[in-house]
Amino acid sequence: EYCGLRILFSRQEKNIEMVEDGETASDSDGENGTEHEWGLDLDEPSSWREQSEKEVFLSDAVHAAITGLALVYIVTFLGIAGGHKYYTGLLDMSMAPFGALFRWWLSLFNKYTAPFPFFTLLANTLGCLCNALAGVYEARLTDPLVDSALGALSTGFAGSLSTVSTLVSELRSDTLGGLRLRSTYFLVSLAAAMAVLIPIDYTMC
Repeated sequence: EYCGLRILFSRQEKNIEMVEDGETASDSDGENGTEHEWGLDLDEPSSWREQSEKEVFLSDAVHAAITGLALVYIVTFLGIAGGHKYYTGLLDMSMAPFGALFRWWLSLFNKYTAPFPFFTLLANTLGCLCNALAGVYEARLTDPLVDSALGALSTGFAGSLSTVSTLVSELRSDTLGGLRLRSTYFLVSLAAAMAVLIPIDYTMC
């Protein structure tokens, strides 16, 4: 930067001397009849030799391929589960979308508690609560239909409602804040996941 400014000012001083002597200042590109103005040239990120961040966008073909593969997988699973009378798997799949949609709906309210993602914490805690309830009652009841329904509540609904990937992503994100807030968020998430078991265990005693 110092060298660049020094060269720029030396050129300006030379042009002033030429104007005082009655000569017309010329640009460094060889264009005659134009006058120099005092000022500083603005540099660009390309001059820093640093690569700018590029956003990655998936093409429509990639979206179509992902959607097609997902549909093939779902149809194949439904066919195999129905052919082998695997009704538990069918119930799990039927409950999973409701848990995912409920988690997505809760995430819309995180902007009101920013930077602390309270509603992600709420989704994970509710997921642990549903999983715990299903596990406790499943071991105490003998009705096969109720047993399958509780399994779907635990695996399908609670499994899609809770989100460890979002928890890790938020812990790694700079928007959450410093190490103190990140540690608090992690410890509160862990404590809440275990705390919901206390009233369940107490009522079952």
